[in-house]
Amino acid sequence: MQETVASALAQLARLDARAAQVAENALSTLTAGQSLQSLTQYGVQKFCWYVLPVRFSADPAERLFTTRSLGRLFALLDLDRYALICTADATEEILAAYTVSHDSGLQGYRRAMRSSGVEPPDLAELTWGTALGSAEIEAFEATSASLELAVALEDVRPGGRGWRAAQEQHARTFLTQPDPQGRSRLDRVREERVRGWLGSPSHPHRQRLWPLLGRLISGAEPPHDAAEALAPVRRLLDHADEGIVLTQIGYISPTVVRGLCAEFGWSTSPSPPRSETDVMQLIALHKLLRTMRAVRRSGRRLVLTRRGRQLHADTAALWRAVAEAALDTDGFAQATTETLLGLLLSRSPKATGSHARAEDTTIAEEARLVLAESGWGGDRPGRTPDTQQVRSVLITVTWLLETLGFVTGGDLLSGGSHQLTKAGRSFALTAMHLSATTPPASL
Repeated sequence: MQETVASALAQLARLDARAAQVAENALSTLTAGQSLQSLTQYGVQKFCWYVLPVRFSADPAERLFTTRSLGRLFALLDLDRYALICTADATEEILAAYTVSHDSGLQGYRRAMRSSGVEPPDLAELTWGTALGSAEIEAFEATSASLELAVALEDVRPGGRGWRAAQEQHARTFLTQPDPQGRSRLDRVREERVRGWLGSPSHPHRQRLWPLLGRLISGAEPPHDAAEALAPVRRLLDHADEGIVLTQIGYISPTVVRGLCAEFGWSTSPSPPRSETDVMQLIALHKLLRTMRAVRRSGRRLVLTRRGRQLHADTAALWRAVAEAALDTDGFAQATTETLLGLLLSRSPKATGSHARAEDTTIAEEARLVLAESGWGGDRPGRTPDTQQVRSVLITVTWLLETLGFVTGGDLLSGGSHQLTKAGRSFALTAMHLSATTPPASL
């Protein structure tokens, strides 16, 4: 293979010595000293559209000369598809965009890369990160190579009707295909992320969650009664679809409040409720929908967003969005909610032995002890959190769990024996799985 490259370079040098030297340097950067077999369409595009203008030549003329010289070398090596990338009008246009501004060039690069069909798309099962671990790098590169082959065989036709759906399906099939050990690339990426999430030095409370490793990697499917559990959420979306009248200070209309209480049998004090603030279930649901960006305020009305309308029509997507929103927080609030769900999962469906909880010990106090042992001080650095701090952070999420019927035993923050229902375990696992497998900002 090296002899083939050397022969092509010698042939190019007889025609243009400078072009041969420039092309050799570019090819060396592209392959990192490996053989031609390591070349991919994604790699060639990234070099021409990003690496060259951002990390190497600042001279527009030199950039263009480099890509054209590399294209000539590829043509001599019978790598015609790669040669076309180097000499395409699109490449010249992207390089020219960098002369306008760095941002203009980046926009052109990203747009062209997405349009090429070989950049692995984000999927519902996997959003690619910006800081990749070794398993994710391998999965990304292998998926891109598989997409390149699919494009060459015209199984995926960039620009054609429905091509993005075909691209997503191809990527999904490839990522979920099991190896001889029964594990897929998606499994490996998830495990890598979950292990990094559990072992994060800035989140020491997660050390207590290691026994849940396998369940956090796998996650959980929506239960058969997901639609029934989510009925209050969907009903509020129904009202928002019609437009909910809001009070002057932004609360849901008392008429709607009383109607929902009657429909779902929510007890309130006073009864009937005078305002949304009298109904803890509605406080939790209203906050949830805003966190999910499913509703927005339009004048004196609460209306569905485009995302809200999509979620309303898809139970599985709604289940996932609600679970994701339950942990859409950070800092002490995130640590506290993760600890709550971890404690509940460790004690479901029935706890015995060291996991058994005394009936006079509240889940808030248990969470406080875990957080204190982990070094969390709540909003008071250097001091341990008190139970009231923990209760105030957990009150909305516990209201949500109770409202959707995910826990047994009454008021979750009161003493007593509480367990997650079967749907509740699925929900808690989904929430934790989504949090743990979200792409990290950094490693």
